[in-house]
Amino acid sequence: MITVVKEDNEYPFSKGIMARSISKTGLSVETAYTIVNKIHQKLQDKDIQKVKSNTLVEMISEELESRDMTLTSKYFKLHRKIRKLEKPVFILIGGSTGTGKSTISMALGHRLGINRIIGTDTIREIMRTILSPELEPALYNSSFQIGKIKTTFVHNKLIYSFEQQVRLVSEGVKSVLERGIKEGLTLIVNGVHIVPGFPLNYKQYKDKCYIFEYILDVPDIEKHMQNFHTREEGSLRPAQRYTEKITNIRNIQNYINSQAEDRNVKIIKNENFQDTIETILNDISKTIQ
Repeated sequence: MITVVKEDNEYPFSKGIMARSISKTGLSVETAYTIVNKIHQKLQDKDIQKVKSNTLVEMISEELESRDMTLTSKYFKLHRKIRKLEKPVFILIGGSTGTGKSTISMALGHRLGINRIIGTDTIREIMRTILSPELEPALYNSSFQIGKIKTTFVHNKLIYSFEQQVRLVSEGVKSVLERGIKEGLTLIVNGVHIVPGFPLNYKQYKDKCYIFEYILDVPDIEKHMQNFHTREEGSLRPAQRYTEKITNIRNIQNYINSQAEDRNVKIIKNENFQDTIETILNDISKTIQ
């Protein structure tokens, strides 16, 4: 029986565990098992009874590259690397309603082995239980709806109302990140409230964690509206509620994009799922690797 040596511990060689680890890069389970079986056969042919975990990682990487899967090899190593970092990794994904933030976040979490994914809408809901509508009415509007503006000196009431909500929810996001730093928890935070410049000062965290921030955009309005119909299936979010407010939603997206441009935050046109995933993974890989 072949055993795997990891630090001071030994474990039985498990094809299932290894195949699942490889499949997180996006490969099919069938292909992952094919690779694992080949590596297992190599170890048997060489009569190797014990193999270091790092050696297995290199063998998998070499096998992937021999199959012209260089990107897959990079993502496999990145997944392993993140697990061993001394500092937590925070991936922040923003963009207006319907740009695919949740879908991309779940895919990234799967491929990078990050099982903590928090939506800013969840943070907002928690804050609602603490702050009443009378105290903070901005928390009780949808991001694309205009709240009750008492002053007549506001030119753009939609953006003003949105900013008020973002400022409040950003404090909740800040608390989540600070707890992540304290406990060493790598996580993904996504939501419309991830707006560059509000009010998080990421520079104060740079020595304590890795922070990656991205804004998703869907330039084509028809594609944007179709996203609402697609996500309507299997949920309680009727598409009409959003398509009727598409002008407001697009105006908020333009505002978020302008904030990102002013602060050199990467804006990703989320027109193709695989391209978006690769863009983010490549960007993270440049820093982490």
